[in-house]
Amino acid sequence: MSEKIYVISCRQDLSSIGVDRMRNSVDGLEEIELALDWSKTRLVPVIATEKTAFVEGETKLVPIQSIEVPAYSVVFQSFYGSNGMGDLCCIGSTKMKLHTEDRVANVSMFSSRLKASVMRGDLLGQVLIVSGTTN
Repeated sequence: MSEKIYVISCRQDLSSIGVDRMRNSVDGLEEIELALDWSKTRLVPVIATEKTAFVEGETKLVPIQSIEVPAYSVVFQSFYGSNGMGDLCCIGSTKMKLHTEDRVANVSMFSSRLKASVMRGDLLGQVLIVSGTTN
């Protein structure tokens, strides 16, 4: 894979498919305190934008409809509204931006439990986007 994917929210098993995780030593990603406003939480569907074929047990990157993630917001996976074919692992972007900036997720990682294809327009899962601010 020649293109690096910068992950916004993800499980820890990325190295198995060659995707670099952000390291905690990267400048600008130091620990900060956030105040989360759950009253402004968005439940957002993650929708595939192109067909992607899978074999049983395979994990691949799947392009998705753009999802805006405002600065300081936190993304959580929702287990409501899932895909029976497999599991949404994460959403992210091909452009690196810090948590202090507005971000746009345009790619997901999806693990299939069976041999099948994700089709354009398929629901891969849902995420919660919780607004945040610094204290």
